[in-house]
Amino acid sequence: MSQSSSPARPFSVLLIAVLIILAALGNIIMGVVLIFASLGSNPTYTNSLGQVATVSGFYLWFNGLMMILLGLIYFWLTRLTLAGSNTAHFLITALAVINIIFGFFQLGYGGWAEIIVNLIVVLLVNTQKAKLWFSQTA
Repeated sequence: MSQSSSPARPFSVLLIAVLIILAALGNIIMGVVLIFASLGSNPTYTNSLGQVATVSGFYLWFNGLMMILLGLIYFWLTRLTLAGSNTAHFLITALAVINIIFGFFQLGYGGWAEIIVNLIVVLLVNTQKAKLWFSQTA
């Protein structure tokens, strides 16, 4: 019998995959909510300053469809993550760093939580075992 030489999947990679799945589900659910919100009369939202603003139906449809698409992309990224793809490693690291940067623009509105979560993601995905896992395929 021949044994496979692929390393065992580290817990940090499994944790990252679960976080990506949760993000995917959240994006798809919110995308559907935005699409259904456009069906109401005079859709409005309250911005971070407490001001109420009217939103066009096109805006809600477009953002809803983009969120659903992003959720599907996240499911694809989860599959790559669990397969040990180097592409997944790059995309996860790049998206986490971008989210850290954008977190600084939202410090008064939950930005610190975004920065901390994404910093943890960067640290988890760059452990020695995770790097070995992600070096299996391109």
